[in-house]
Amino acid sequence: MSRRVVVTGLGAVCGLGLDWQTVWEGLTAGRSAIRAWQLPGVDDFPVRYAAPVDDAAFTARYGDGGGADEPLERRTRFGLAAAAQALADAGLEAGAAGAGAVGRIGTAVGSGVPERDPYELLHAVGADGRPGWPTLLDRRDRLNRASGLFCTNDALAAGIAARHRLRGPALNFSTACAGATHAIGHGFRMIRRGEVDAMVVGGADSVLNLPTMTGLHLLGAPSTSELFGDRLCRAFDRDRSGLVAAEGAAMVVLESEESARRRGAPVYAELAGFGSSLDAYQVTAPHPEGHGAALAMSRALADGGVAPHEVDSINAHGTSTPLNDPIETRAIKDVFAAGEHYRKLAVTANKTMLGHLIAAAGAPELIATVLSVRDGIVPPTLNLENPDPACDLDYVPEKARYQEVSVAVSNSFGFGGLNASLVVRGYEH
Repeated sequence: MSRRVVVTGLGAVCGLGLDWQTVWEGLTAGRSAIRAWQLPGVDDFPVRYAAPVDDAAFTARYGDGGGADEPLERRTRFGLAAAAQALADAGLEAGAAGAGAVGRIGTAVGSGVPERDPYELLHAVGADGRPGWPTLLDRRDRLNRASGLFCTNDALAAGIAARHRLRGPALNFSTACAGATHAIGHGFRMIRRGEVDAMVVGGADSVLNLPTMTGLHLLGAPSTSELFGDRLCRAFDRDRSGLVAAEGAAMVVLESEESARRRGAPVYAELAGFGSSLDAYQVTAPHPEGHGAALAMSRALADGGVAPHEVDSINAHGTSTPLNDPIETRAIKDVFAAGEHYRKLAVTANKTMLGHLIAAAGAPELIATVLSVRDGIVPPTLNLENPDPACDLDYVPEKARYQEVSVAVSNSFGFGGLNASLVVRGYEH
């Protein structure tokens, strides 16, 4: 079987807003979630800017557990809240999704490492000053139940499925910054093959903690500059200096066209194609000629039966790192070389406003791509004041552009050379 796959529900939680409507309004208005930040309890950490979720506002709206019965670590809280939004938006509220559709709705998410508090391990230190795991076991009641020590990587996928009684496949993808896009792509394929009728897909991550940020800093990924303040994320600009980390979640309900029409569900757009690849080059650097990125885009277009000249816009990975931006530009030029179509593309970098949600990054960017197709708006690339000569495409600088977007591509390129691309097009019966 090969069924058409449509988007019927959206949900988002991030520094720019606690629902997809607010996030989209912020993106089109050119607002940024990036602000001055420091790790709690650490006043000398070299990374000084991030895009965190507003804890007080999130708790007031969703409670400590994102709607769950008990506190959970941050990644899972955000993901549960975004999934509940998306299901409600699709008309598949809690409980209703499982009724009469046993095994026909599943879950696929990309998620990072659960948030872990390193100070929790101090409970392992005994009276003799030496750590001992029997000591930690004896003191387990003192540990924070929301700590990542009690969580597995698949906690979010399993939690969404259990909470909404989704008895189809429950899958977790751990493919770095391409995780959410891989999850979306594989959910799309399962629907298209007829294995399921619908999937809740997307991602959630929270890297704004000491262990994860230390790891990212050791890799040289986040910017340590304070020169530009909250305008630090400068994708495709010659003054870019590294990614700006963020946290949050975004979820999408994908559904077969038959299922959506049977329910009378409104459709945002059609998800038409998915492609992925591996650079097989270096863990922390993309292939200098962009071969893997180009292959992922080409495969996604071929998968969707879309010719390169039909594409109007690209939601770029656009990390504001020295290596990614010119290499992604080169890959786009290679894929859209015929007739120099790359000169006609409106390219946007949402991370200049959202920050980099790492494992979850591709999910809010897919939502922005879907809404760009629906509304005919391309969000801007902020802070592009001094374009890098190696980055010479139309990046829609500073202000959103109103134009028809019939077909768009969304890119995610992760650590380790993991690449994934999605193709979205306007939906017609």
